[in-house]
Amino acid sequence: MTAPPDDPLSVPSPDLDLDVLLAAVEEHWALTGDLTPLHGERDRNFRLDSGAARHLLKVHNPADRESVLDLQGSALRHLRAVAPDLPVPGVVPTHDGRSWVEVTGRDGRRSLAWVLTWLEGRHPEPDAVDLREWGRTSARLGRALRGFAHPAATHPLLWDVRHLPRLRPWLSAVSDDRRRALEVVLDRFEQRVVPVLPRMRAQVVHNDLAPTNVLVDERLVVTGITDFGDLTHTVLVCDLAVAAADLLSGRADGLESAGEVVAGYHAVTPLEQEEIALVADLMAGRYAASVLITAWRTQQQGWAPAIDDEAFARLEEMLAAGVDSLGARITTPSLASRATERLVEARVRSFGGQELSYDRPLHLVRGEGVVLHAADGRRYLDAYNNVPVLGHSHPAVVAAASAQLATLNTNSRYLQDAPVELAERLLATLPDRFDRVLLVNSGSEANDLAWRIARHATGHSGGIATEWAYHGVTEATYAFSPESWRGADPPDHIRLVPPPPGPSGFDGAVRDLTASGHGVAALFVDGVFTSDGVLGPAHEWTRAAAAAVHDAGGLYVADEVQAGHGRTGEHLWSFVAGKVPADLVTLGKPMGNGYPVAAVIGQAELVDPFVQDTDYFSTFGGSTAACAAALAVLRTIEQEGLVGHAAAVGAHLLAALRAVATGRPELSAVRGWGLALAVDVVDPATGRPDADRASRIVEGLRDRGVLIGRTGRDRATLKIRPPLVFTDEHVDQLATALADT
Repeated sequence: MTAPPDDPLSVPSPDLDLDVLLAAVEEHWALTGDLTPLHGERDRNFRLDSGAARHLLKVHNPADRESVLDLQGSALRHLRAVAPDLPVPGVVPTHDGRSWVEVTGRDGRRSLAWVLTWLEGRHPEPDAVDLREWGRTSARLGRALRGFAHPAATHPLLWDVRHLPRLRPWLSAVSDDRRRALEVVLDRFEQRVVPVLPRMRAQVVHNDLAPTNVLVDERLVVTGITDFGDLTHTVLVCDLAVAAADLLSGRADGLESAGEVVAGYHAVTPLEQEEIALVADLMAGRYAASVLITAWRTQQQGWAPAIDDEAFARLEEMLAAGVDSLGARITTPSLASRATERLVEARVRSFGGQELSYDRPLHLVRGEGVVLHAADGRRYLDAYNNVPVLGHSHPAVVAAASAQLATLNTNSRYLQDAPVELAERLLATLPDRFDRVLLVNSGSEANDLAWRIARHATGHSGGIATEWAYHGVTEATYAFSPESWRGADPPDHIRLVPPPPGPSGFDGAVRDLTASGHGVAALFVDGVFTSDGVLGPAHEWTRAAAAAVHDAGGLYVADEVQAGHGRTGEHLWSFVAGKVPADLVTLGKPMGNGYPVAAVIGQAELVDPFVQDTDYFSTFGGSTAACAAALAVLRTIEQEGLVGHAAAVGAHLLAALRAVATGRPELSAVRGWGLALAVDVVDPATGRPDADRASRIVEGLRDRGVLIGRTGRDRATLKIRPPLVFTDEHVDQLATALADT
């Protein structure tokens, strides 16, 4: 086999006159200075020191045509646009706007040259790198290239390990003592790897994340990813195998550490089982390719980089240990287990004993719609999270926020379209009496601000909440969140009332606050009473509550953080569905599908005096990107008819849950309003709430791939509150899992 005539493997690197090269750089880039040669296998690389500035000058192999440079330049621009946190160089244009120029070597051969921005750092020693971080970096680079395409990326590249069988004719260039080992690898590759490659994920990848192509700082943090000469469209897992093989070639612990690199990669981009099963064979293929290519180049050109000895040593090591044996150590469960254990330890060191959702921590790495992906490769149906109201990673929100972040993201004291449009759209969904919007960052901040407005407007300091409510984490909203008190007595200025359906208890609460001198400033109500046990709809109760608090001179605050954005299926806002005369409305993070944006909406007579007297302003609240995300949410809810969808799917889910509960005495009551549903769990023998049994059901559903939560005073109520894009198919999956639990 001979290499293609334009293959850089068969064409010597450029033979350059440095004075002529410097003259070309000065002519086209107006840069002067000193050139320092750098490492390059097929190309010629130089550091150009021009005063205080540094650049990388790269003269490509004469075999590289303009399409190759266009591929690399396009990829670099793509990466800098979609993943600015990845440290890749930029192309410095010539004075007339070109990306590269043609230079002539001393032997008359022509090469393309360009200038790149300089990246600081040094090449790491293989023994002194964080293997998992290396794997994560490889995965981040791959994810950033996932949407990139270019015609030149499909040209066959002999360094693409997928093409290993094409190198078999080069066995004749290998010494006799190595040939048999290479034949074993080639035979195995053709029998076990080639047949499954066509069904693997494929895309454009870097294909050469070796220590010689990566820069780090003194703390070993990656500061640069350099050579993109091996970019190609190939099987995704080949990129990981190449990175692992090249990194481990110089390490003392060698192949035993391969799983660490794969675990880091897997934590960012979960690998499929078939991909995991190929890693060891693909690493062996990379080592075999290094030996074969080096031998052929030595035979044809009399010289090649000395990379084959280490590669062959690793290959022999793999064959001695057994490729199957090494592959068996790289399995998704074991990788995920090690990664999760280390993450739990790090979390405890950083956060202390803050609660996690499950007895066995659930290590999530990705979300799409109503599906969450765990580090061990398992998929989970999300029937719990209300914040991503449109589902995880909704493309409309991602696109809107990303585009705005790439354009402008600043505070709302500047004149901008997005905050004004958002306020107008919100007001258009509410009764006419609402005409003011204050933008903040979270539901807690919104409720805190509503409380300040209520105190300012009424002159009173007393507040009322339901017995097990939750309204936030600030000092003010914590006072309205008995769910968080762990049984402590209410603050002096707070009174609690029973949630529906029982009697309201407002008379006593108002009487006590009046007698204590606090008076009534505000009542906070979550329209679906989520923390009290998901008790909505309760229209008569909420209307009576509003009347009682108004009679006492206070304000009714409709906390729509959990109840709003169409969750109830009757209206965008639960209090509007109940015709409750609320005074202030608070919204939280579902407003931006998880992007930090929230709002307080009220009437000018309440809001304007407060703003004037307090000079109120939130720097980050109403930031441009946050408003773009919130607008995308409102548009999507309207365009996709998600309010009506929530009603229809919620009715199906309510019926399905009641069917499961039939004949199950431990499931004593099922209720719901749109896509906010609850199932009470009791001890069948006593009929009393059974928190332990409810916990076992939640854990059992997790084992069956479904996520829900618990709520209520006794923590004995199953809380089901999925993103609004839940479908009938998901309902059936949840119901089946619950029936089996």
